[in-house]
Amino acid sequence: MSYLPDALDAAPRVELTAADIKSGQVARRLAAAADQGGPVLRTDIPLGPDAGPCICLLGPDAAEMALGSQRDAFSSDLGWRPILGLGFGQAVLNVDEPLHAQQRRMVAPAFTTEYIDRYVDRITASTDKAVLPWRDGTIVDTFMEMRRLAFHVVAATAGGLPGPAIGAAYRALCVILDGYDFETESRDEFLARAAAARQTLLSGLGDCVRARRRQPSTAPQSVLDVLLEPTADRAATLSDDEITGFLAILLIAGHDTGATMYGRALYMLAVMPEIADALARELTDAGWTATRPLGVPDLDRLPLLDRFMLEVGRLYPPLINLPRVIVRDLDFAGYRLMAGTRVAMAVAASHRLAAVHHYPERFDLGRYDDSAAARKTRPFLMLTFAGGGRMCLGMRFAQIEFKAIVSRVVTALKLTPCEPGEIAHSGFWSARPAAPLLIHARAR
Repeated sequence: MSYLPDALDAAPRVELTAADIKSGQVARRLAAAADQGGPVLRTDIPLGPDAGPCICLLGPDAAEMALGSQRDAFSSDLGWRPILGLGFGQAVLNVDEPLHAQQRRMVAPAFTTEYIDRYVDRITASTDKAVLPWRDGTIVDTFMEMRRLAFHVVAATAGGLPGPAIGAAYRALCVILDGYDFETESRDEFLARAAAARQTLLSGLGDCVRARRRQPSTAPQSVLDVLLEPTADRAATLSDDEITGFLAILLIAGHDTGATMYGRALYMLAVMPEIADALARELTDAGWTATRPLGVPDLDRLPLLDRFMLEVGRLYPPLINLPRVIVRDLDFAGYRLMAGTRVAMAVAASHRLAAVHHYPERFDLGRYDDSAAARKTRPFLMLTFAGGGRMCLGMRFAQIEFKAIVSRVVTALKLTPCEPGEIAHSGFWSARPAAPLLIHARAR
């Protein structure tokens, strides 16, 4: 029997307000409190469907426990349920062990190097179509543009959706994920709109599943194809509804990560043109030309491009916090974490711990230059794509897409921000820019 105090009663308390969430102060405040009081903090989520008491866990030891050695004590299903609901189905992101491991094995073939290599041409062609028209002096919101691009790419490649279905799915998902304007409609009105959009999304995805089942691909090319293939590892053929749920969660998780990282990356290139110029020089020196862009193996050998990707993911991760619920009591860092407690694995705050990163609020590619740089990116220190047994299946896909977008932008375009000053990385669970990430683009 443990005699440690309940973390909900005894851990250092951090008061968070709705204004803190909107202004992007959550990660800063949690990191500052953890630097003083340790890796276990308590707070109250001030708004949303899961408003109320929450324990925040910070740092590599907490991440190793929650995502690695003790992950069976942390329910992703219960954590995501208030945020996603149950209407989309359950697939990898929002299921627990042993189902999580089973589902990972099931869809892993669609994220192997062999499959991703098949996606590269589609990724680069979609990127060119999206960003090269900006050469005429366009003003764009990089978050919204990258959200659209990321959705279309993941839907057409890993999702295996036909072109006509992608636009309708994207429009429906935007209604759901954009939330509601409390000044113009009630929450009940929004929920009715969201339910109709969810039905449109799931109905369209279900049509795609049935069509592919009637006319299967000659060679599997996507998650959809993999799920439709009977395998020895599967006790029975998945139903159309189960596959539809897989696709819905894939599209939500896959495009949301990309929208946040790619949109912020392009904005940082506008704010810090010296980094854009250095990346363009690195690409040119490696042999990049307008008629012969570099392939993935060459892009993977560019150290500055890698460091830029690491730093964007460190300071602007797609998730501020990973949602979990404790399902069995356990002890950590001098506290008892009780079953039933809502937990936030504090990704963004962990990336801002002064004990891990020197001047953590500074966007600094030089932090990866020294001989100890590898230690700064080891498992559970960088949580951009989670870690351990809960590492994002699509990490490699996202990295390739990131490099394809950044390399094409810096070699073709000059970017400048439309307004001076920082735009906050806001939110409590999923990250969103607090204002449009507006940039002006012209030909380089």
